[in-house]
Amino acid sequence: MKKEFESLPYRKNVSIIVFRDKEFLLVNKHEGPRDWWKFPQGGLDEEESLEDGAKREFVEEIGTDKIEIIGISKLVNKYDWDNKDLVNRKKARGQEQYFVVAKFVGGDSDLKPDNEEIRKVKWFALKDIINFSKKNKKLFDMYNGLIPKILKEFNLK
Repeated sequence: MKKEFESLPYRKNVSIIVFRDKEFLLVNKHEGPRDWWKFPQGGLDEEESLEDGAKREFVEEIGTDKIEIIGISKLVNKYDWDNKDLVNRKKARGQEQYFVVAKFVGGDSDLKPDNEEIRKVKWFALKDIINFSKKNKKLFDMYNGLIPKILKEFNLK
């Protein structure tokens, strides 16, 4: 990391691990490769609670509020952005990512993703989520191996 960015704060982010039965909702954003899936997520507004931020981000990205918050993980993913991201963002050196676990209580017809940000949404089986979480998979590298631990924390494995 360039020295000029070391004094910048971390941006607070909330990632929403949404499930129904043993399936998990992931998004594919236009900003990334077509094979890059992640949980809905986004930055927290100042003074916004994790629960409120998770609900807001889910509505913004997925177009529905049909979730019930189950809890907040005790695990936090704190990481620095690479130099390319730092040059583009300039206000933060990386993210401090919190995880909110929520149950989806709607139907597929409630999923109305923001087409400007989201390429597509898809339900993935638990085994796929575990496979994505293995270190040699680039798809979930940004979570630093925390997803299986969070699934275990909430008895979702």
